[in-house]
Amino acid sequence: MTKYNNLRSERVMDALAEYIDKTGLQPGDTVPSERMLSEMWQVSRGTVREALGRMCREGILIPMQGKGTYVAPEKEHIEMKTMISFSEAFSGKGKLASRVLSQRLEEADEYLAKILHMTPGEKVHVLSRVREIDGKKLLLEISHIPAEKCPGLEKFSFENASLYSILEIHYGIYMDHQDISVQLSSASETEARYLDIRPGDPVFVEKGTAYDRNGQAAEYTKTIMDARKGNYTVSISSEYP
Repeated sequence: MTKYNNLRSERVMDALAEYIDKTGLQPGDTVPSERMLSEMWQVSRGTVREALGRMCREGILIPMQGKGTYVAPEKEHIEMKTMISFSEAFSGKGKLASRVLSQRLEEADEYLAKILHMTPGEKVHVLSRVREIDGKKLLLEISHIPAEKCPGLEKFSFENASLYSILEIHYGIYMDHQDISVQLSSASETEARYLDIRPGDPVFVEKGTAYDRNGQAAEYTKTIMDARKGNYTVSISSEYP
């Protein structure tokens, strides 16, 4: 029975998404009440309540106690088909801002040394930033770069400057390609504090290793994104011999 109920709630979710699209509801508009949706689609209010709850957890809707349920702002899309910086990826989508949390030199542990082809104990630059769009905190990004590749990197301010631009202009490091893994996880207390969400809220964890034009690992990045504010799009093309 539970499996059947889940199936019905998924159908209600699909129907409500279609309703929002066809009626032209915009972010901030109220969706019909549980009772109205229940009567509209001839399903129980419990099924509608479950569907609304799931859509709220996925960041499609926003519940307001005593006021109803609203259409959430559109999610930011990250397209995984070309390697570009945060500034390039979100150019034209609003006012971009970066808040530097810390910028320091650390010794690479065995895990990081293996990824960046270093010796454990060698120095790496660690740059931690919160990325914002129109004042909305979207990403917590932690970059690791071998210190020997860019001595003096700590003297630059990254509140406004692009890391990749600094690497290109001052160090002749041009990123060529990147290996990325993305998984769904739950926000830790620290991550939640920086992103203004609650511990346990869903987040995407992206881990990426960027390689320069010589094929050398030049950067390891861990990015935490509020899963209710953004999503990933993967473009796949067919290749024929």
